[in-house]
Amino acid sequence: TLDKLPVELLEMVTNNLGRPKDIVNLALTCGRLRQFVQLYGWEAFLKGRFGLLRPSGDAKHTVHGLTTLYRNWDRKAFTARFLEPGAKVTSLNSREKTRWRGPQGQTMGYQPSVDSYEEMGSAWVDRKEVLAWSAGANIVIRVKETGHKGARVCQEMGINADDPHEPGMFGHPNAWYTYKIPESFEGRDDITALKLLRPHQKSGDSEYAVFGSASGRLSLLSADLEGGRATEQLYDTGRRTVGSISISAASETLIAATLGDTSIALYPAHYDQPSQDPIEALSEVRLIEQGMRVGRLWSTNFISESNVAIGLGPTLEPIQIYAITSSGLTAEPIRKINLNSSHSMESGHSARPYNTSVYPIIPIPTESQGGSTEGVFLSGGYDGLVRLHDLRSPHDFETIFWDVTNDSAIYSLACQGLERFVAGSSMHSMLKIFDLRFPGSHAYHSIPLPTPTPSKSKSQDYTYSAVIDRFQDAATKPVTGGWNVFLSPRNNTPGAAPRHPYRPGPRTEDSPVYSLSIPSSTSPNIYAGLEGAVQNLHFVSVLDTHPDPLLSYAKDHLPEWQDHNVKQIYNPHNDVLNLGMYEQGSEEGLG
Repeated sequence: TLDKLPVELLEMVTNNLGRPKDIVNLALTCGRLRQFVQLYGWEAFLKGRFGLLRPSGDAKHTVHGLTTLYRNWDRKAFTARFLEPGAKVTSLNSREKTRWRGPQGQTMGYQPSVDSYEEMGSAWVDRKEVLAWSAGANIVIRVKETGHKGARVCQEMGINADDPHEPGMFGHPNAWYTYKIPESFEGRDDITALKLLRPHQKSGDSEYAVFGSASGRLSLLSADLEGGRATEQLYDTGRRTVGSISISAASETLIAATLGDTSIALYPAHYDQPSQDPIEALSEVRLIEQGMRVGRLWSTNFISESNVAIGLGPTLEPIQIYAITSSGLTAEPIRKINLNSSHSMESGHSARPYNTSVYPIIPIPTESQGGSTEGVFLSGGYDGLVRLHDLRSPHDFETIFWDVTNDSAIYSLACQGLERFVAGSSMHSMLKIFDLRFPGSHAYHSIPLPTPTPSKSKSQDYTYSAVIDRFQDAATKPVTGGWNVFLSPRNNTPGAAPRHPYRPGPRTEDSPVYSLSIPSSTSPNIYAGLEGAVQNLHFVSVLDTHPDPLLSYAKDHLPEWQDHNVKQIYNPHNDVLNLGMYEQGSEEGLG
């Protein structure tokens, strides 16, 4: 019988159970199985269904948090608000604490480059989130603490007048910092790209950010947040505009940067060995020679420790892959990707090749379904399509993700855990969410496939894509059926709450989504960079009676939770946005 099985076999059984309630029911069977669940059951379920390893004492909270996060995503349950530094912002230039006013005097809003990461401690609730974005010639940094350290910071906030922290949502303390490029001018010296170093890439308590500017400044910023000071390590760019930056995940941290729309250069990080002189590039490759009709370089990203991808265009081969050797970048790309080819050419579909551009490129996380360190990545193009590429395959791309209702260009991409990715559109402040799960992926929650419906004659009520038409006879059909959300709010947030004299918002209702960042696969947050503003989508259900353990401090200590006042819990400052959303549907549904 089940209660007689050894622990090793019980762990194998628990690995393959489908829902947390199955673990609860198993514990109710008998005393021995209840003890097994308490000691090993939640940990085994977490390993089998999520591929995660956590201490047995925290595994139950982790399962609770993950299943809540997945449910909120599936139900599209989130709150959205614009982010703004609080009333007490520490300047890393002067160490003064002042109020943030943002860039001034520009006719257009700044284009924020957003990056973030989350570091988890020994418990699910113990987290440190670091968020940074560029605002003209400024960098804004926020550090948020949760869990036991967050509770301790909350208790100490009123004691030390110099403490940079202030209360945030759900009782999580925030500390805000800003840095301005010395002797800079808005517009001329605007920061065009920004990336944070991850915890495994740095030592000590300082935060490190690599940024590039329109005036050709490439720098590694070392921010001593406790001391309220910052220093820069400069890199030699030949005063060429820095368009895109990527930081490798290798033990010896490398920086890849596109320079002047034509070249890519590779630099060492050297954060622990600062130099007074600008550091020269390890190697540089010029992709676009004068007179070549291939557009410009748009982006670069490490897709593995030994390969870097470049998006360019308009051209017939808008993705080029370079290998990293002991001497630097290879002189020629090891692979060029043609978006006209792949399955459509194998099917005999003949069409005139066309030029296009690829903007964002992001690697699939190694823990994702199908992800690996061998070069599996997503690309977003001018044609409004997102493509999945695998360098192990002879095909130029494996899958196309298509929004049948909107074909505006893709400006930004971010992966969310094992499940999905988010794409930022060039128009209408629109986010597009697509499912990455495939049959047999053993993901936590599988969506049942609907019964195929007979094809209808297609009307012109959907977005016709000549590119998609090339693949209608191919072996691999485009993936459709995601959902979209407009980040331009329907409610008038400025002035809704007089608490803040400066409340941010996009300078236009039709802003592109310039950048996206998700701190970690277990984070409930998305950060989107719009024109002149950064917006946060926090995936939480306001009607959840058993919310994520991340909110346990607020639930136990804040009076509004005891009164079950939803308004005071989730929208105390009247700054939650009213956003429009819709399901993309499929081509058959729109026909």
